[in-house]
Amino acid sequence: MEIQPADQALIGRKRKILILFGLFISLLIGFTLFSNTLMSLTLPKVALITAGRGELVHTFQGSGTVKWRMESALTGAAGGKVKQVNVKVGELVKKGQALVVYDTKAVENQILDEKAALDKLNISIIELQNSYKEIYYNGDEKSIESVKNALKVSSIDKDVLQRRIKKLQEDLSANGLLAAPFDGIVTKVGAVEGLGSTGGAPDIVIANTSLGFEFELLAPADAIGLLEKGAKLDVQLRGSNARQAEGHIEEIQDDEPLIQTGEGASQTIYTAMKRLIISIQDDALQGGERAEVELTKTTQDVILVDNKAIRNEGDKKYVFGVEERNGPLGNAFYARKRYITIIDSNETQSAVIQGLFDQEQIILESSDPLQEGDKIRVH
Repeated sequence: MEIQPADQALIGRKRKILILFGLFISLLIGFTLFSNTLMSLTLPKVALITAGRGELVHTFQGSGTVKWRMESALTGAAGGKVKQVNVKVGELVKKGQALVVYDTKAVENQILDEKAALDKLNISIIELQNSYKEIYYNGDEKSIESVKNALKVSSIDKDVLQRRIKKLQEDLSANGLLAAPFDGIVTKVGAVEGLGSTGGAPDIVIANTSLGFEFELLAPADAIGLLEKGAKLDVQLRGSNARQAEGHIEEIQDDEPLIQTGEGASQTIYTAMKRLIISIQDDALQGGERAEVELTKTTQDVILVDNKAIRNEGDKKYVFGVEERNGPLGNAFYARKRYITIIDSNETQSAVIQGLFDQEQIILESSDPLQEGDKIRVH
């Protein structure tokens, strides 16, 4: 059967309609895809990292200046003129050794004057005693009483003079020279021959060599960890004769907390601090060297998160996780808050014990500020 021209025209129109409809649908899909592409370009672009399990190493390096553990500042009596200085800086001395000799002529002359006065008083007492004998035999009661009183006064004056002479002799013995109180080394000489001792700046400073050296440093309480008094530490000595020495913790003392102001007016961080006193036994030390100690604290089996991924919300901390949703035009990604619990941090990472899973992907950084539920573009 032959197709009529009218039927052919109808078929042609239907074909054109189908083609036009197909073109319309294609354009609609194309515009939709293009629109989604343009919209996706306006979304915040984020970089992802994977939170993994491991150990957090917390390292603190502190330093201090080496000094003698015990130094004694010795000074003669104020006003005493220095007659002779027997030692110089760096000299080893023995206990009891004369370090400085002072001019004691003034005290010696005063003692002679007081002794002369005592001799005169003794002569006067003898004369009163002789007078008393004569008056006693004569029986003059009034004269007897007068001589008795004079003898009592003279006895009191004699006691005063004797005590004064004894005190001057003790001063002469104590202030005549400056002696070393223990075996040690002279670290400073302030006494100058011919000049008086001021009683202010020390004439001699001596260090106890048997106790060795020490230095102090401040460290965060967390960095000290389980270290206790007596613990051994490796000490790095700096300078021209740089080397490693062995140190021992002598004291661990509480110190004022370190106060740091972070972002925002209310973001103030208080870090508990400890003062460590570390002794060193090293025959080559002289004092004044720079000493350094590295303290290491390790927190094991925790989830590690880059500090740049952590955000603050009041006293809470959180990271942004990624939620993926399936759609007719492809998958979409959204930012979701994940509140976390941190037990320790170093300069780059934090140890998380709650709020994240091992190998979970989180947002490290974003091209724009993020809010909960924001649609994002992952790259």
